[in-house]
Amino acid sequence: MPVSSDPSIFVPVPFIDALSHANSIETVISVAADWLPRLIPAARSSIGFLDGDKLINSVSRTDGMADPVFEKSRIWHLTWREKVLLAGTPVILDETAMRDARTEPLTKLLDSGIRSLAIAPMLGGEECVGTLSLGSREPDGISEDDALALVSFGRWIASQARLMQQARNTARLSETDTLTGLANRARLMRVLDGPGTLHKPDSEGNVIGVMHVDLDHFKQVNDTLGHGVGDAILRHAARAMQSTVSGKDLVARVGGDEFVIVTRTDPAGHHLANLATEITRAVSQPLRIGDVEARVGTSIGTAMSSGTVRSAERLIGNADIALYEVKRSGRGGVRAFAGEMRIACERRTRLLADLRDAVESRCFVPYFQPQVSMATGHFSGFEMLARWPHPSLGLIDPADFIELSAEAGLTDQIDSIVRAKGLAAIRQLRADGWDTPKMSFNASARTLGDPDLLDSLLWEVLQQGLAPEDLVVEVRETDLMAQGSEQAFTNINALSDAGFEVELDDFGSGYSAMSNLSRLSISAIKLDRSMISLLPDERAETVVRAIIAMAKELDLNVTAEGIETTAQYALIRGLGCDVAQGYGVSRPLPLHGLIAFMKGYGQAPIRLAEAHLCASQVGGVE
Repeated sequence: MPVSSDPSIFVPVPFIDALSHANSIETVISVAADWLPRLIPAARSSIGFLDGDKLINSVSRTDGMADPVFEKSRIWHLTWREKVLLAGTPVILDETAMRDARTEPLTKLLDSGIRSLAIAPMLGGEECVGTLSLGSREPDGISEDDALALVSFGRWIASQARLMQQARNTARLSETDTLTGLANRARLMRVLDGPGTLHKPDSEGNVIGVMHVDLDHFKQVNDTLGHGVGDAILRHAARAMQSTVSGKDLVARVGGDEFVIVTRTDPAGHHLANLATEITRAVSQPLRIGDVEARVGTSIGTAMSSGTVRSAERLIGNADIALYEVKRSGRGGVRAFAGEMRIACERRTRLLADLRDAVESRCFVPYFQPQVSMATGHFSGFEMLARWPHPSLGLIDPADFIELSAEAGLTDQIDSIVRAKGLAAIRQLRADGWDTPKMSFNASARTLGDPDLLDSLLWEVLQQGLAPEDLVVEVRETDLMAQGSEQAFTNINALSDAGFEVELDDFGSGYSAMSNLSRLSISAIKLDRSMISLLPDERAETVVRAIIAMAKELDLNVTAEGIETTAQYALIRGLGCDVAQGYGVSRPLPLHGLIAFMKGYGQAPIRLAEAHLCASQVGGVE
């Protein structure tokens, strides 16, 4: 029978105190289910709290019987419990009503000895958030007053359960990425740092595997198509990953375009590798946003827990190191972590710290590689190259630190330090009576994009009492194309107008865009050593001859770098090349070595240049 609700029932303080000490929804419901039969004598109590689309349920029996009904995940349809939930008013069912209902839960309760039942709403304000029930073994074991008390107790239970729900939801929000709905780094670390997570294989012997996923060139997409498209791509990537992994896996967004996936994998890592391939395929699917079709690729580093991995930070760090190796190799791949990667990474980290100190103390020094005129044999100039005198590793060539300096954004500072010392060296040499020719240096891609480049170089040369004609700016074609900015072209033409010579370096090594020769105000091209190394191959000679002929038509001088043998020297000279540079002429030299070179070389005629070449032939590369 229905019962009218009356909340003015006395609620014992110990009951309230027990609820207040519960620290989760599940604990609140369990504590309350245990207390109800003590508050209202009964053989059975049951509480079901609706947490979103999930039912949190707890049952307590005082008669020693195993309970046959445990509604863990749902409330049975078309039952008295559902009616109470919808109506928000309690009911009392006697044995006849229980049998007439003909529902599975009530039939099971009758079979277990329950002869009367009260079902009451759990009210949170005006909203019904669950139900409570009391069952008695006596036909008239539940009174109307009991049902009213049950409603009153239910309000207290609902209040505490909802408080725990709000606390949990707040905690969940603090561990959720707002854009994608994925876990954030805080939740990722909590899951991985759980007791035994990293150290114990599961029942099938599987271990924890981690993937660090980076979206390739996402910044470029974001900058060109806008942040709205960028956000849509991030959500697309999140959905693609979430739909690819299993329900037990965790996907977290840990950075702007970086994600970490935690899964279980076989110790050999086959599952982890296969999942990475599936993730790559899923994320790379095109996404149409209005009239725009966007697509991104992925770079993925993977790592697995082992006896040596003792923390979540270490495991994620291993995956990050593997991801770095993918990026170094050109992106768009998958690499599994190996121990030697960490050794190399730790070396890079130490070297980077030393590199920053070296920049701070300005300890980089210029080395000078002489260039000779092929028409006269005279010493005609030199290219300035950076060297790093490391306190424990000795003199370090740029090939061993240029990539690191670029990643750290230190290249321009190093170039500036070395260029300033090189220009000071020219000034000092001339003050000492040497008729030193011009000096060239390589301008990086970032330098080319600097709108203040012309003013900076003018200030540097004039500060040393030199002129723009004393400094040659070498521009790598690869850097020019990578910069992709009109500012680079504007700078090059402005430098030429100001009196600086500009030389297109590494010509023939990659892009060799003919349009650059017509757009840029340059004075020379420098043939890349990769072309010179093929000589005297007949086809290579034909290509070099054609390039030199074209340069002459455009009134451009031609420098050949990488000259190492007399045969190359003679052939290049015969093809009309203007300047030779390479180990065959001289290795890069410190300042005192350059002075010794000039003393021995002098203003020699061509036959002495050839003799010097023969004497200094080496088999190395520049």
